[in-house]
Amino acid sequence: MASEIPYEIVVYKGWEFKGWVGRPLDLKPTIRHNVKSTATFTIDANHRRAADLMEPAARVMIYRHGEFQMSGPVRVAGGQFTTAATLTFTVEDDFRILNNWLAWPKPTAPLTGQDVAYRSITGPAETVVKTVMTEAATRLGYPLAVAPSLGRGASGKYTFRFHPAYDRLFPAVDQAGIGVTVRQQGNGLLLDCYEPRNYAHHLSPENGTVVGGTYSLAAPAVTRVVVGGQGEGVEREFKGFSEPARETEWNDIIEVLQDARDSSSGDVYADRAKEVLAEGAPLAGLSLELSETKHFRYGGDGLRVGDRVTAMIRGQAFTDVLREARLSWDKDGDTATPIVGERADDPDTALAKRIRALQRDNADRKAR
Repeated sequence: MASEIPYEIVVYKGWEFKGWVGRPLDLKPTIRHNVKSTATFTIDANHRRAADLMEPAARVMIYRHGEFQMSGPVRVAGGQFTTAATLTFTVEDDFRILNNWLAWPKPTAPLTGQDVAYRSITGPAETVVKTVMTEAATRLGYPLAVAPSLGRGASGKYTFRFHPAYDRLFPAVDQAGIGVTVRQQGNGLLLDCYEPRNYAHHLSPENGTVVGGTYSLAAPAVTRVVVGGQGEGVEREFKGFSEPARETEWNDIIEVLQDARDSSSGDVYADRAKEVLAEGAPLAGLSLELSETKHFRYGGDGLRVGDRVTAMIRGQAFTDVLREARLSWDKDGDTATPIVGERADDPDTALAKRIRALQRDNADRKAR
């Protein structure tokens, strides 16, 4: 008798319910904190939901043990021509709208009325996120509901000029102490925020919760930033920013030049420097293989993405946010591998950070 699958995949075309994928051949969701989650799953080519999933505007909602994990559109579909033909689908989480929607300088004005160089918003991180995304949804006529702001997260100043909203909001929003979620609800999406919890229990091999994994430590890549503003040659303006505490702790100085030719604003210079310093911060990351029992498991009331977790490894305490959970179900069973912090030796993470940095720089150049 086949073992019971802990997952449920609900299929939609647009917002119209189509049915379920009750038992995929495999399913691998990666659930992330303040970054777009993704999932892949494979089904038989003759599955009753295959045609629906191959349609434009196909969407899914994914549940594990009855708990919502992610929702989003099918972005890639493909298969193979064999006697045992299968189809594989790649899904992007609805958090993607933060990457895909631009934050206009004057969101209520037409393109011909964008008569300010930059828009600046100051306030709690939650309020800024919800204001920017509400304005974008209104401008685009998209069915996005935004939960009322509770004013959570540290206050900061954010600047926009036709940038993807994510580029100007993160990592500052993350550092302000909140998480952002976007999920399907009814005939549209719902955006809300949450505050990371402090997970009450320490994880360690000694108490049986950690049965394997890897860890890495990396020194900072940046301690000082020189921001180059407008002008040419000796007329060009430069401003310096640094992290004295980081330099003292690591007994090191590492300088980086950051371009900001698109602006003459000191606030913009400070934002660019802050981003570079955040990207170059020291990293201590863990990839943990956990032993799930009736008293301890990933999900539900147990450990979940966004929690602040402390793990004791070889006598050293690692405390950071649980950044992602790599879930998997296939013929070998159900597994959950949480990732605490950012692994410095993870090539996928390193590549993603480099791509994001290049995309931000390119967006700044195009917005001049």
